[in-house]
Amino acid sequence: MAKSETLGIGELSQSFKELKDGMETRVARAMVVSAGGVLKKRAKAIAQSNGSVRTGAMVKNIAIKREPQAPAGTVEYNMGVRHGRDLTKKQKSTAKLAVGKGGRIVKKYADDPYYWRWVEQGHKVVPRKSGDTSQTELKYTRRGRSGKLITYTRKRGVDSLRSRRAASTGSVAAKPFIAPALEQGKEEAIDAMAARLQKELEKASKA
Repeated sequence: MAKSETLGIGELSQSFKELKDGMETRVARAMVVSAGGVLKKRAKAIAQSNGSVRTGAMVKNIAIKREPQAPAGTVEYNMGVRHGRDLTKKQKSTAKLAVGKGGRIVKKYADDPYYWRWVEQGHKVVPRKSGDTSQTELKYTRRGRSGKLITYTRKRGVDSLRSRRAASTGSVAAKPFIAPALEQGKEEAIDAMAARLQKELEKASKA
């Protein structure tokens, strides 16, 4: 999961104070989920308009997720794309073992949209490996704890992914769908929060 943004709730703050004690956290979560549903729907529509397939892995995995470490007294949800370890249990049950980098055994998930950030933000075109096994020595300078500048060297394979990325001259343009959804859907999301709050207030008044 990735992208998060604070929505200005304006007059909702005053109405929120009308809730009975003990209801704040539950209602706040319900309100943010309502707003998240609106934004998620818009993000999916934008992704499809950009050329993504409606039933494809990336669009299907656009989701909102509650932030468990949100600051005290706040409710926070992030919107992004489920991938890798964040996939659902059902999705991960289809995992297969494969040989990864360095000969390690890794899990590969079916329909894993690990690439979604490349679509959202654009990316470089990485050249294929050439078979060159030589290495280059790179020098770096950083400031140590004492404040002094320290120079150190590292070796990097010419055919390593990092080297190929650095040598890349081509790029693929971004086709964002998360950021535009957050920007374009603000007002609709706030309206959804207000509607949910009103519903909860009416329910509380009858209790």
